[in-house]
Amino acid sequence: MPAIGFYCTDGDSCTFEQCFKGCRIANHHPAGRCMPLRTLRLIAEQREWTGKPSCTQLLKGTLEAYLEITKDYYIDPQGAIFRIIGTKSHNMLDNFTGGNELGEIRLEIEGITGAFDFYDPENGGMLMDTKTYGSYKAMKALGLESVDVETGEFYKSGARKGQAKTKKAIQQGEPDLSEQSLQLNLYRMMLEDAGFPCDGGMFLDICVRDGGTYMAKGRGVTQNAYLLPVPMLPNDEVMNTFLPKRDALLTALETDELPSICTEGERWNDKKCLEYCNIKEHCPYGAELLNEQKEVDLDAS
Repeated sequence: MPAIGFYCTDGDSCTFEQCFKGCRIANHHPAGRCMPLRTLRLIAEQREWTGKPSCTQLLKGTLEAYLEITKDYYIDPQGAIFRIIGTKSHNMLDNFTGGNELGEIRLEIEGITGAFDFYDPENGGMLMDTKTYGSYKAMKALGLESVDVETGEFYKSGARKGQAKTKKAIQQGEPDLSEQSLQLNLYRMMLEDAGFPCDGGMFLDICVRDGGTYMAKGRGVTQNAYLLPVPMLPNDEVMNTFLPKRDALLTALETDELPSICTEGERWNDKKCLEYCNIKEHCPYGAELLNEQKEVDLDAS
C-alpha cells in the first residue's frame, strides 16, 4: 500500500486527509500550513501497486520494495520536493513530444512494467531518460572525482612539518552509471520488443538543479545540462538482474515472509537507511540503525 500521510514540521504525523482538511499545526506557519495545498496534493499522489513490479521498484532493495507495498508509512514533504521538480519537468517536456516521437508510455516485458521518458526515431532510434540531479550526483554520473594533489610545497612547522602540501583537484574517472544503465537497457528491451529499435543509443538527459553555483563548479560540473551516453548491456545481463528480483519480491508478497536485508549498495552504505528510506521504521535493519543513531545523539548532548 502507498504512503498514508506526512511527517509534519514538528516531527509528528498526520494522514493526507487530515492535512488537506486543515493543518494540525497551522499556528506554526505564517501561511497556515507548511506548503501550498496543491503542492502537498501532488506529493501525496502515488502509483498504486498493480500486482506487477515496475523497473524502478526492482532497482530498490527487495526488502524496501516489499515494505513499501505492505506497510503504512508517512513521508516528509521536504524530502519529496526535488522529486516534484522532476515530475513537473517531465510533464512539461511531454507537452512538446511531437511527430513520430514517443514519450511517457508504459510498457511491459517478462511481467515487469516501465515507463520510458522519450523515444526519438532519428539516427536509428534513440532512448532518452530525463533526470534532475544535484551536482554531487551529476559529478558521479560524469565520472568526475575530487582528489588530493601535491602542490610542490611543504609544511615548514607544526605537526605536519616536512609533509607535502596538497590541494583538491577534479580528475576524470569512470562514470558511475550502474543503476541508470540497468534502467535504460530494460526500457530499451521493452521498446525493441514493441518494434522500436534503439540503434542510435541511449542517453541521460540531465538537468543539474544547482547548476551554475560555486558548489557545482567546485565539483567540476560546469554545465547546467548534460546529454550523457549510456552503455549498451547484453540482454542476458539485464534480465539476470531483474528477473531474480522480480521473483524475490513476488514470492515475499505471496508468502508474507520478510525478504533479506538490502545489499550494501542498495543501502548506500547505510546512508539511505538513516536519511532517505521511507519505511526505515518498519525495517529491522533500519530501525536498529535509527536506535543506534539516537543513542549517539543522546551521548553527545
